[in-house]
Amino acid sequence: MLKRILIFLLGILFSLTVHAKDPEFYRLRIAGNRWEIVNRESFFEGRVTRSIFNQLDSIYKDNPLSYELIYSPKPQSLKVYAHCSFDFYSIRDNQIIKDYKYANRGYTCGSLLFERNNKYHTLGGLGLWNSHSDLMQFDSLKGSWEFQFIQNQPLDYFPLGMYQNSKGIIALFGNYKNPRIPKIEKENAGYFVDLEKKAWVPLKIEVDEFEISDLIEPNLSYFYETQDYSFFVSRTEKAAFGWIVWILFEKETGKIYLFEGTKDDHIFISPIHEFIGNKINYIKYLNGDYVDGEEVQIDLDEVKKNSREIGKIVLLEPTTPTKKSSTSSFLPWLGLVLLPLGFWAGIQLQKRTQKKVNLSLENDPPQENVQEEKEEEILDHLLAHNGEKLSTEAFDQLLGIHEISNFDSKRIKRSRLIKSLNKQYEEKNGFPLITRIKNPDDKRFVFYKITFKNES
Repeated sequence: MLKRILIFLLGILFSLTVHAKDPEFYRLRIAGNRWEIVNRESFFEGRVTRSIFNQLDSIYKDNPLSYELIYSPKPQSLKVYAHCSFDFYSIRDNQIIKDYKYANRGYTCGSLLFERNNKYHTLGGLGLWNSHSDLMQFDSLKGSWEFQFIQNQPLDYFPLGMYQNSKGIIALFGNYKNPRIPKIEKENAGYFVDLEKKAWVPLKIEVDEFEISDLIEPNLSYFYETQDYSFFVSRTEKAAFGWIVWILFEKETGKIYLFEGTKDDHIFISPIHEFIGNKINYIKYLNGDYVDGEEVQIDLDEVKKNSREIGKIVLLEPTTPTKKSSTSSFLPWLGLVLLPLGFWAGIQLQKRTQKKVNLSLENDPPQENVQEEKEEEILDHLLAHNGEKLSTEAFDQLLGIHEISNFDSKRIKRSRLIKSLNKQYEEKNGFPLITRIKNPDDKRFVFYKITFKNES
């Protein structure tokens, strides 16, 4: 009898232990209507069915968007956020219900969606004429997103990666970009958004072996957030990392780990990314044609076991205003004397600075602008071949890489251009511009199909 009671108590203890380890982090990202090619009936362990995406597609039929779903286990609430809009929905009884009551668009592409203290927020976003790091909070009574003031907010800044921990938000790397000025500057570290003190605090990345910022490539470097980690994947041009690098940022401790096992970058082109706990589920396409693929899973707890610690994130002291001196009462009078002189000097300085800026822009255009202009030129060439299947040789001519003699260099350049063009086009239109199709007569070769309009 005593033995049975002991076994019964051990069973209860085991069930409680298992329950305590249930995931607390659920996210799902879907790239427009590409979910249809995924051979799954449900997500979030059966909590979300395919009918939810049918409902969303019927709303955004003319302009498919990227959807992000978030499930909060404690209140058991399911929400949907449509990127590049402000649209926000609840899911109840397998039906979507719009919580956002207005019809604003833009400004929010790539925002970080997170839940804190039973309230939903977004941080940052991209628009055609705006990069920003605004913090917004959803007001369920008004049905609108409300701006939240945070001290020392950087202007024109959009991070490459963001994640939430118990103290606030970590925003890493990214750029300061404002096409009106024009302004493009790189951020080599990042910030901590202290949500208790409501202030942006600079941080630094302490890694002795190399600079992580040097591993970032445009449109080939991404962060993925899970329950305990932020997962950085980048295709680099550095053979020492095997051309691809995986780095883990431990969210609570700030420790940084470098994975040294076998890795790839197939996660980039998956139409879905499902995050449950520390596991990431996505589709791995072997040939890049979005047809032949298989669902795979990365367990970041296992990745960490095969990684070594290389550094940490350190928060810096925020800048504080200096105290007023005893002579502060004379400052207004001094200002009245110096104001006219300063105004005149400012005009002269502005004229000189503007001349220097104009010369600098003419002689040394930003690298990002050059890249954008080059890709716009490629798009013009591709538009003339809309709907056509091109051979590799003809496709290379349009990309302007046909004169590269080294086969591997040409292949890498072609791959990078395809990924960059597809990423930008898919963010705006919900489907890729360029797809690889196997040659039915000889499957060693492929055609490249150009699709400016969704045929589905």
